[in-house]
Amino acid sequence: LIAVGFAILSILYKFYRRNIFKLREYIDKHENERLSKMGKTGKIIKIVVLAILIIFPISIIIITGIYSPPEKETFMVKMNDEVGLATDVYFAPGSFGSPRPVILIRTPYGKNMMGEYYGLLYNTQDYHMVIQDCRGTFDSEGKDDFIIFMEAFKDGVDTIEWILDQSWCNGKIASVGASALCINEYFYAGMNPSGLVGQSLMIGTPDLYKTSIYQGGQLKQNLVIEWIKGVAPENYEYQLQTIIDHPKKDYLYNTTSLFMEIGPNFDNVSVPALHVGGWYDTFQQGTLDGYMGYDDNSNAQGKQLLIMTPTTHGMPEEGKCGQLTFPTTNYNGFDLYLDWEQKLLDYALLGKLIDWSGNRVAYYLMGDVDDNTVNANEYRFAKDWPVPHKNDTWYLNSTSSIGLVNNTQPSSNFNHSYKFDPRNPVPTVGGNNLMLDSGPYDQRGVESRDDVLLFTSSKLDQPYTIVGKLWAQLYMMSNSSNTDFTVKLCDVYPDGKSILIADGIINAARREGFNKTAPDLNLSGIQKVIIDLWSTAYQFNTGHRIRVSISSSNYPRFGINPNTGEEPKLYPYHYLERNIANNTILTGGSFNSSITLPRLI
Repeated sequence: LIAVGFAILSILYKFYRRNIFKLREYIDKHENERLSKMGKTGKIIKIVVLAILIIFPISIIIITGIYSPPEKETFMVKMNDEVGLATDVYFAPGSFGSPRPVILIRTPYGKNMMGEYYGLLYNTQDYHMVIQDCRGTFDSEGKDDFIIFMEAFKDGVDTIEWILDQSWCNGKIASVGASALCINEYFYAGMNPSGLVGQSLMIGTPDLYKTSIYQGGQLKQNLVIEWIKGVAPENYEYQLQTIIDHPKKDYLYNTTSLFMEIGPNFDNVSVPALHVGGWYDTFQQGTLDGYMGYDDNSNAQGKQLLIMTPTTHGMPEEGKCGQLTFPTTNYNGFDLYLDWEQKLLDYALLGKLIDWSGNRVAYYLMGDVDDNTVNANEYRFAKDWPVPHKNDTWYLNSTSSIGLVNNTQPSSNFNHSYKFDPRNPVPTVGGNNLMLDSGPYDQRGVESRDDVLLFTSSKLDQPYTIVGKLWAQLYMMSNSSNTDFTVKLCDVYPDGKSILIADGIINAARREGFNKTAPDLNLSGIQKVIIDLWSTAYQFNTGHRIRVSISSSNYPRFGINPNTGEEPKLYPYHYLERNIANNTILTGGSFNSSITLPRLI
């Protein structure tokens, strides 16, 4: 801008020296000569040249102001405990640091990389953008004894207060982020910081314990180990050991931002927000819990938006998810996300109106990818979540021909037994993973194992659509002091492939709650366990069958239970002993082992 300004001044000065800027005198002086020599064509040329001299510098100024890279300034922002967090401020192009709404992004992945990505989304929207390295990561301080996210709620609030004190902030802040960036957004929202007026929350969770660290009471081994190694290479051993030392939902989770400041209690939240998740994302249920927590229990009820896509951890461009390819243009919902996020930010930061009485939920209904005539594989819209549904109970049956029956409990008792050897676990094949292959995968390779029980329905005579929460109830017994039980829900196609829809796990030691240890199984007789299979939106097509498979491992997605009563360890070889368990599932009669499916109505 300075260079262009000097160029304009030099041109004007040169014109002045030559007396050219006095257009009237210039025309009078050269009138006769101009008329005789130039004619009409010369007149046009003169006008064009003069226009170029005026318009070109102005165009340069406008283009530079709108499309030039934003000005960046780096600060080391001190938290209340004097730990400095490296913070980049990208000023809106052409704003010259004048007050604007602020977009806040806090990341453990490096602010420099995030600045390039998020700059594409927000630099042209006249917002200032603040990107900060989380405590203990990259250029921020606090690398020795920190646990990732432990101080997230405090650091988030301190950072927001710092932003509000800056002359370039107009008092309105919205936070955005995906994955780990989203998780810490949940935590400081629970502190209800002044100035935070909106949030865009993509593929994250407000409760790390039950969705990311100890799902069903069992360690999510691959996710925990590989993710912490990646974001905290300098002290990952300390962090992993801390997690292993706290397998129950104890004071570690009740006195830090991992649980206390938000968790199941959303009363302090007061911001409108957009929640975005994927049906096969590792944080899937966390996204839904976050939406429901904000919308049902906070001070921002009725001002929440939800998008659920048929994706894993992210929004790939192609229609492929796992081993399926969904036949839908823009199936990943990215255009929908951009549109709804823009509406939310305009509402929160600029005061533009949103019709909150309309559809606030968009979810992709998955279905048969081999049949183009199905009434599925498309986005559906609703006013709220969960959508209207009826919970159907499908009972596990004793017969081999029809192993799963709807709403009719078998009259005869039957015991289904298998041996679980922790030295030979069932391998992970797809599902809601992060580092491992994720999404809907054919399970036939593991269903043929001796330690996997199968319960399959008869062929459906019409489409069967489920949208919402799933869970299994099992009556079981074991000769071991402790063991795990896993449940998978699959869609069996006419050609035999068994596609994974949802799954879950329970560590039997946590069957009475995640903050306690239940009595040993081998001393307890028949026990009932509830296994959370999270949620889905899926249509089983005509001619397909519904299948439930049961086992006791899913490795390395989950750690392996040694069947000895020892608490979870990082690796199988850390256990003192690993024993074979004789596990039994009881069905029929008084033992109504079953799976509950939310049929769409």
